[in-house]
Formats: sequence, C-alpha cells, structure tokens
Amino acid sequence: MAVRGVVFDLDGTLYDKRPLEWFMVRQLLFDLPRLLRYTGVRSGLAGADHGSGEAIARVTLERLADSPDAQRRWQRWIRERYEPTLIRGLREVSRLHAGVAELLAELRAAGLRLGLVSDYRGVPERLAALGLGGGCFDFVLVTEEVGAMKPARRMVLATLAGMQLGGEELVMVGDRDFTDQRFAEAAGMRFLGVRSKGPADATWMRWDAVQAQLRALIR
Repeated sequence: MAVRGVVFDLDGTLYDKRPLEWFMVRQLLFDLPRLLRYTGVRSGLAGADHGSGEAIARVTLERLADSPDAQRRWQRWIRERYEPTLIRGLREVSRLHAGVAELLAELRAAGLRLGLVSDYRGVPERLAALGLGGGCFDFVLVTEEVGAMKPARRMVLATLAGMQLGGEELVMVGDRDFTDQRFAEAAGMRFLGVRSKGPADATWMRWDAVQAQLRALIR
C-alpha cells in the first residue's frame, strides 16, 4: 500500500541532540547528579501508561523522591532550572538537520499527512526555539500530556486515529529503538531510524539518507 503519511519524533530526530546534551551538562554542572537522576527516571517511563498527565507527573516525582518536601523541590527545579535551560539550549546551540523545513513542505505539498509524536511537554516552545512552527504538522501528540509514553498502546491508537490512516500507510521517523522503533512496530508502520554516528543499515542511517528515502516517496 502506498505511503500516505509520515510521523516524526522530535528530539534527536529533527535535530542532533548531542550539542544540547553538552550544553545542559555545562549549564547545570553543579546540578549534574540531579540532571542525571531526572533523565534516568524519565527514560525509565518508556512505555508506561498512567492514564493522565497529572498522574504521570505525580509518578515521576514519586520516583525522584519519597517525601512531599523533596518532591516539591524537584518540581521547582524542573520548572525553574531544567526546562528554561533546555529551551535556551535549543535556541543557542541546536539546529534542525539540514533541509527539515523544506522536506516537510514538500511532503505536505505532495499530499502526505504529517504527524509529530513527542514524549516531552513544551512542544510549541521547543519547536519555536528551533525555528519550526507547529503548523508544519497535521497532527501533534505530546504523550506526557495525556499520561503515557511511547510505545504505550494507547498512544499508538491515538496516533493512528489522529493521522486518520492505517499503520501500513505510515512511515515513522525516530532516533530511539526502545521507544520510536517499538512504537512503529506496534502500529504496523515502516520505521526509519536517524543515527548520528555508528554504522548505517537498511533501518538506521544518517539524516541525509532518511531525507532521501522520504523524498523518494513522492517521486
């Protein structure tokens, strides 16, 4: 069946997140144990479905600390230190991969539906910091805001419903095997993995090769 839509992950897929990771380490050097703890807890939520955004936020804080006072300190740190630093890093050191905006415009002009599925809140702010508008996409799903993380089954169904297409009509582009690739497999989508280093193969490749394969869909 012909491909009629493409679903993209954001972080590490539409831009190389390595400069951002180094920026976060430098800016939060004195908070490094806290940064590593937080990112580790977030990674551990992959595939989890807690039912609502409020519930997954509560579970995150509970995994970070036992006492209510410590959880409130974590909440303040995330809101006042981590998230503003992340947005500043996206603005100052991160760049979209070459040709992203042009590729999205070409795919839409050819009649393909475009989706963005991200696990982390603040998508409008992150896109703006990267210089990309949310209007580039026909469907945007922020899984954290509805209480689940890729590849949770509920997010698979929500994506297929939002894209208004079957999985066999979609290609998923992502950068993580344990979330994005499994998400694509659960939905019956073809998967293209963006790999910034290491060997390339038929599934995992550099962004320029991913871009070439997506352009081939409309030729």
